[in-house]
This record gives sequence, C-alpha cells and structure tokens, in this order.
Amino acid sequence: MKNSTVTTARALPMPFRVLALILALALFPTCASAQTLKIATIAPEGSAWMNDMRAGGDEIAERTAGRVSLKFYGGGVQGNDRQVQRKMRTGQLHGGAFTSGSMNKFQRDADIYALPLLFHSLDEVRFVREELDAELRERLAQAGYVTFGFAGAGFAYMMANQPMRSLADLDGQKVWTPEGDAFAFAALRSLGVAPVSMPVTDVMTGLQTDLLDSVAVPPVGAIVLQWHTRLKYITDLPISYTYAGIMLERRAFERLQENDQAVVREVLEGIYRRFDESGTADNRQALQALLDSGLELVEPEPDEVRSWRENVLRSHQQQVAKDVIDPQLYARLLDLLATYRSKFPGPATPGGP
Repeated sequence: MKNSTVTTARALPMPFRVLALILALALFPTCASAQTLKIATIAPEGSAWMNDMRAGGDEIAERTAGRVSLKFYGGGVQGNDRQVQRKMRTGQLHGGAFTSGSMNKFQRDADIYALPLLFHSLDEVRFVREELDAELRERLAQAGYVTFGFAGAGFAYMMANQPMRSLADLDGQKVWTPEGDAFAFAALRSLGVAPVSMPVTDVMTGLQTDLLDSVAVPPVGAIVLQWHTRLKYITDLPISYTYAGIMLERRAFERLQENDQAVVREVLEGIYRRFDESGTADNRQALQALLDSGLELVEPEPDEVRSWRENVLRSHQQQVAKDVIDPQLYARLLDLLATYRSKFPGPATPGGP
C-alpha cells in the first residue's frame, strides 16, 4: 500500500505530489517514528527490579513491532528524585520509579499510606488500599502522570547503630528523613528528634561519614541499597508502610498509539502486580537475612510505643490542618481504619515486615 502511494505521488505534478505524501502520512500512522520512553530509578543494575523491568521492556518492544521501547537508567545515575523530576519537566526523561516519601512531589496525597505509625498491620494496609488505590492513581493522572500500580515493600523499621527501645535512646541521634517528606519530618520533631533531611541517593554517604546514624527503611531496601553494612540494630516496630511506583509523563504516554498504550499498560501493570504480591514475602526474607548477617532485633518498650503513636497522630493532624494533604482523603482513610479495627479488634501489634 505504501509503495503504491509513493509511486502514484511521483506521477503527479509537484504541488499535488506534496499533498499526496502528506495525506499518506496522515492515513498510515504506522509510518511514524518509534517512541523511546526514558525512565530513571535508584534500583541498582542487576537487581530483580531492573531485570524484570528490562524484560517487560523487551516484551513491549516485541508486541508493538518496535514502535515503543523502554530505556532504563539504573543506580541513580540520573540523580536524586528532584533532579529526575526536573529532567522529566524538560523532556530529558519521560518518567522515573519513585518510592513513598517522594511521590508527593507529583501529587500531594500520593504518600498518604506512608504516614509514620499510621498502620498496625499489613492486613490494615490491604483493607485500605483496596478502597483507595484507584483514587490515588486517578489523582496522579489528573496531575499529569500515568502510573501502573503501587508495589508494596512492607513496613520500614528503625535501624541504627545503637539499640532503640525508648524515646531516650533517640536523644542526640541523627535520624534520616526523606527530602520533602513533611509528615516524616514533623513526626520526628514531635518526638523531640532533630531529623536530617536528605535525598535517598545521599543516605549511604551520610552513614559512611557519620552525618547519619539512624534510618527508617524496609529490610529489603536496606539490603538492596547496602545500608545494612553500616547499621547494627533493628527496632521491632513498623514505622511506616513503604511502596513504589513509576511516574510517567502523561503527555509522553499519550503520544503513543492507543493500541500501544494498551500494551504498555498491560505489561507494566502485570509486573507491578507481581511486585506487589511478592513484596511482603521478600521483605520478610530480607529481615531474616539481616538478622543472619549479624544485625540484632530489639523490642521497644510497650508504654513508649503508645506514647509515640499519640504524639505522631497529633503531628499528622497538625499537618492535615495545614492542608499538606487533602483533609477529606485523610478522614476517609481514618474511617476505613476504624471500620477494619471494629471488625477485627486486637492489640496494636507490629504485624510482621
């Protein structure tokens, strides 16, 4: 069909030849050039995340006959979260993989599951996510970003160079908080701690140079990023639920043909469902691996935990009053938690990694 169109165009006078070629390009969009989506991540090369995503990219390229390809930049080579977001705005990158604590840079409510000491167990998390995941994705879409689901990594735990059993143990500690995470920063301040805010990409340097001596991180993250090599103790209390997702510029995504968009969604959503399903088990195995490597698990004092939760809850309410996140969404989340806890009453226990 294309060759016939070109031959016919050559037989026409020059003005009509140009018009015929323009019409041919309009009528046969498969002639359009291939689209490469450039995506940055801090996940190291060779990690399971990178391997699975590259395999997904290969499948997308094959199923779109090369019209769409994914190029991943691993290991933080494109910079920290703010630098990646800036490159997305200028078109140097089309997307990035971001963890909770940094998603609020794209839409203020996207980190709501990660509020410190909010959840008591993973069952509570699952119950809330079933109700709110779709809404969070829609809010991100309205902000201009396409997502493919959230991959839960289980709970983050406080890891430090000395045992953390009580608030007194936090005195003088240099505790990391993700850059831009207003709730985590305020929560630590409510406990009388002076947080050290920095990008994820700088934490290892902070631990090596004694700028930091405590972090809250899921066990799997501590291993993947090698932070565990600079830490000695794990406090057995879930600090915050952690999760991750790809943020892709909607404008770049919508430049793809509709059938190619469907392929990208199908492949990447499938991968993220598998990540989400395996995240809890991976985190549990990672915790055991940390203990096997020599880190020590310490139990916090029960009275201290109750006090921490009360202080941090007041801190959350103050942030909500400042409109840091949508007050209505926060109220809805608390209602869901109250519903779950009324159906399944029990002590506020950690519930596993």
